Amino acid sequence: MSKISAFKKQFGTTAIGALFYGLFVMLALYMISRLIFFNINSSYFPGLDGKKWATILKGGLVFDLSANLYINALFVVMLLLPFPFRYRSGYWKTAKWLFIITNSIALLVNSIDFIYYRFTLRRTTVDVVKEFAHEETKTTMAVNFLKDYWYVYLIYAALIFVMVWSINRVKLVKPKIATKKWQYYVVAVFTTGILGYLAWGGMRGGFAHSVRPINMSNAGAYVSQNGEIPLVLNTPFCVIRTLGKKDVSLETYYTDVEAENILSPVHHYEASAPFKNKNIVIILLESFGRENVGFYNKEIFGNDYSGYTPFLDSLLGHSYVAWNGFANGRKSIDALPSILAGIPSGESPFISTPFIFNKMKGMPAILKEKGYHTSFFHGAPNGSMGFDAIVKLLGVDHYYGKNEYNNNADYDGMWGIWDEPFLQFFAKNLDTIPQPFISTFFSVSSHHPFKVPPQYEGRFKEGPLPVQKCFGYTDNALRLFFEKVSTTDWYKNTFFVISADHATVTFSKEYATAWGNYAIPIFFFSPGDTGFAKVNKTQVIQQTDIMPSLLSYLNYSGSFVAYGKNVFDSTAPNYAVAYNNGWQWINNNWLLQLENNHALGLYNYQADKQMQKNELPVQKALADSLTHQLKAFIQQYHNRLIKDELLP
Repeated sequence: MSKISAFKKQFGTTAIGALFYGLFVMLALYMISRLIFFNINSSYFPGLDGKKWATILKGGLVFDLSANLYINALFVVMLLLPFPFRYRSGYWKTAKWLFIITNSIALLVNSIDFIYYRFTLRRTTVDVVKEFAHEETKTTMAVNFLKDYWYVYLIYAALIFVMVWSINRVKLVKPKIATKKWQYYVVAVFTTGILGYLAWGGMRGGFAHSVRPINMSNAGAYVSQNGEIPLVLNTPFCVIRTLGKKDVSLETYYTDVEAENILSPVHHYEASAPFKNKNIVIILLESFGRENVGFYNKEIFGNDYSGYTPFLDSLLGHSYVAWNGFANGRKSIDALPSILAGIPSGESPFISTPFIFNKMKGMPAILKEKGYHTSFFHGAPNGSMGFDAIVKLLGVDHYYGKNEYNNNADYDGMWGIWDEPFLQFFAKNLDTIPQPFISTFFSVSSHHPFKVPPQYEGRFKEGPLPVQKCFGYTDNALRLFFEKVSTTDWYKNTFFVISADHATVTFSKEYATAWGNYAIPIFFFSPGDTGFAKVNKTQVIQQTDIMPSLLSYLNYSGSFVAYGKNVFDSTAPNYAVAYNNGWQWINNNWLLQLENNHALGLYNYQADKQMQKNELPVQKALADSLTHQLKAFIQQYHNRLIKDELLP
């Protein structure tokens, strides 16, 4: 027999045998994909030993089986039907094509996360589809992804080849009992019932009636840290389980009064001084992780470390800096509600949930009542990521995007207008709008494929990550912006807030951690305030703190809801929160990870920056105290969303 014929050789089996064989092939491919996923992103999963891997793979098999039974449900039904026609060649051919098409789509979704994971630190869910659904440049993004990450497509092609070759080896053969009709139907019906029951249990992740169908949070049972959860999960499962789902439910950890006493998002301000009619300018920097800013990192990387943002470093030296800054999410769409309305993302991005239509009042809406002009500037094509819609809901009246800029000569060809010309456009417009104003600028140039304008090629410092020269470009664009606006009559009557929207991929072990993945610069610059500059080395600040802090600074009197604190109040709690495959609570030097209502880990992230020592066994009382706080936060967050109580 030739090698080619041996390669193509088929084997005969029954319909049930073909069903088990097909599912086994897919389980094997998912397990191989998991190992590839880890190999490509290994820096995000430090400290895994054989024992941890055994538990992760065990959990992975549970989620892979569930995903495959959902994906192949029709294939399963076709082969379980207790009728002889399932052995006809045309029927089997149809079943094979169904198997190939549905699993090809699932493997594609799974393969995309080989790369996309590092930007979100979560397995992709249906929210990502919503996020990019209205992007004008989807095709361009896909082409650039193919160009830069071509090896992912080769991996995907290899997986498809193995799947197609494997299923084509099967030839259905009728069992001998098929000649005895009544015996055949008795056996077939009994077998179908048993296997249908097994499939039902496999989809649910268990057979007991008390077992709810598994969801993504169940992966926490197989890991020692929340950050390892993506290794247990697979992307098709995450997409399936988030289709049409609400991630929140009413919590009853405490009574409403108890929850309010522990941690309340309702702020009541009674100013003792007149309201300051100061202008507010908020500058959001795409992907500017704290790791890249020299000012913050001398203690970590040494005094010689200069980072990639020399202008920001100089500005930080004249600003109010809360040293430990954190984003409340990992995506751009997480940032706007956090910063402009004090509402963080939880299990899903807030703007992708039905709660986005709750009654609420963002900071622009509050200041509009004080006579402020409200505006938002984003150089992307209008409608990108739904920003125009969300800022309107938060009270912004005037949106300036690529359409308003109206000059494609400065378009980067993918994301929007280059940051330098759009910042100049921003400055020019601020000079014409009436005071007082609150205006937000969102940069775009530090996106994949990480290019700078041709005239700047080779000018900015390169680093281990391709995005770092883009940080240098946007940093220089900021320098030119401040040079321009510093000569205006409104400059010294303006309070500037500068924050990243989220962190991004890292190059160091210190930042490839649960705290580092959310660490960003957040600081306040007020050129007209003598003595305002200060560096508070122990203070924790998060994006949801910006709204209550700004309103306090302006001497606002009134009540509002915001899931943050006033950083200018020395008595305020020192915390930050995020959802990272489970809830994460930072309080002073400590980071608590919560999964399925139980503390999973407790780390002194200041002393143990690589988070190598779980202090939970020896700090039980502290863990209980922090869990108490976090559960109160979760209850306030979930219940107010569901009850439509985002107004005081």
